[in-house]
Amino acid sequence: MKRWDANNMLEIGKKLFAKIYRQKKHANHNHDAHFMARDIGKWLPQGIQAIIAGTYDPRCLKRHYFPDEVVDQLHLTDRIFQHVLLKQLKPTFKHVMNPNCYHLNGPTGVKYATQRIKQVLEQDKPKYVLRADIKSFYASIPHYKLVQDIEKYYDDPKVVSMLKNIITNPIDTPRGTQNPSCGIALRGPLSQFFSGIYLKPLDDAFNNADVTYIRFQDDCLVLCKTKRQLNRCRRHMMKVLQERQLRLSRKKSRMGSIESGFHFLGANYLGTQTSDKTNVIHANSDLIVSTGTVYSLTNWGGVNNYMVIRSMSSYASFHMPEHCVRHARMLSGWSTMVSLP
Repeated sequence: MKRWDANNMLEIGKKLFAKIYRQKKHANHNHDAHFMARDIGKWLPQGIQAIIAGTYDPRCLKRHYFPDEVVDQLHLTDRIFQHVLLKQLKPTFKHVMNPNCYHLNGPTGVKYATQRIKQVLEQDKPKYVLRADIKSFYASIPHYKLVQDIEKYYDDPKVVSMLKNIITNPIDTPRGTQNPSCGIALRGPLSQFFSGIYLKPLDDAFNNADVTYIRFQDDCLVLCKTKRQLNRCRRHMMKVLQERQLRLSRKKSRMGSIESGFHFLGANYLGTQTSDKTNVIHANSDLIVSTGTVYSLTNWGGVNNYMVIRSMSSYASFHMPEHCVRHARMLSGWSTMVSLP
């Protein structure tokens, strides 16, 4: 694909707007999408020429307040123009971005990250895990540091000027226009790109370490073989985050033995036993000896049937309501404090 080609960029913009308009065509007749569809032959070529000339300046973000969050929304035209700009920047990712930054692969990045974690757990058998989540990542990015990073990795003055305008874009709120000194649009086309640039020092800090490092936006995972590696990685991470003016989330960040399991990218990785620990009975090693039925009273005086499976080491009851647990234990003779034969 030839970069900065007006015809190619125009086709990319038309395809994206057609996709957006299919979702918005039943909106109110005063919606911006209808006016954009009528005048697409005017505003789209003008915006493409502005990107090529390096004079593109986005409209103000529009802030919306919801009960559980605050959203800064891009105008539809800026969403299309920034998507076109991202297409022109993607060929540079292999020279700028760290390969351990998986969210730059798009939705398939989750698949690639999960496959690598599975491969490392099976082959390298790490014993310790460091799972870090950065608190309010996109809202905490200082504009001046991000602009410095852009100028460090890109020497094209046109690209730097456009990216600087996008980063320092004012926000239109019900209380007037604001010019914040930190924070970028969370759902913008370039938010993933800015994430990869800003945390590149953290990604590069683990290049020469004998550990497995994976990052997806603001979620980081480090798999270590020894506790010494774990402590060293923690110190490196905290040092870089302090320099980047970021903090970890106490609720979502964990570190310790991998035997207790961990959660990453929506997947729960159950505890894995190390090869030198042989005195542990695995959860799936029990044989089902007999099955029985447990009867418990409902709130209306009826009776519910529940299947109980007796194994060599435990009883497991399924669909047991909380208010019937005590009654079911009395009927089945099961107690959590008794070790079964």
